[in-house]
Amino acid sequence: MDSARERQEVHSEARALIIGYGNISRRDDSVAMHIIRRLRDRLGMPEWQGESEPNETDENPATIFLHQLAPELAEGIAHYDLVVFVDAHVEGVGWEPVHRQEITPAYRANMVTHHLKPDSVLAFCRSLYGRCPKGYIVSVLGHDFDFGEELSPATSALADEAVEGLVDLLRTEGIGANG
Repeated sequence: MDSARERQEVHSEARALIIGYGNISRRDDSVAMHIIRRLRDRLGMPEWQGESEPNETDENPATIFLHQLAPELAEGIAHYDLVVFVDAHVEGVGWEPVHRQEITPAYRANMVTHHLKPDSVLAFCRSLYGRCPKGYIVSVLGHDFDFGEELSPATSALADEAVEGLVDLLRTEGIGANG
């Protein structure tokens, strides 16, 4: 199929993409990867294989993990109905320990042009493809960003809470797991 719109028309049910991002070598900054694994397990989906690009998959929700968000994501998300960006946040940003908010497309200039905010990815998608999915941010408070691969106990507990919130969000948006 040639276009994102044609790919979307093949699927009759709403389709979702969960995009986790962060640094897997900085403990709690990798919380999104852990959330993806736990979400897939919770939904009875096959074990996550570490995908890092949106691709043609029948999984719903589809899941990927990236080091950072880049403009190239716009094409991959164009044929989804819902995209959820999952990340860690630090104390002091004014968010709850597990924060969820709907986002709208809005391009914000950034000093680093190859690292974008979720609302900018949606803006690129809308600008380039004439449509973009509904978007959400789910962000979990990180407690330890030192070098390492294990989550801190506090962030691990919050990750479980975030998974349940994602399950509820997917249900509310009419997304079911198949895979």
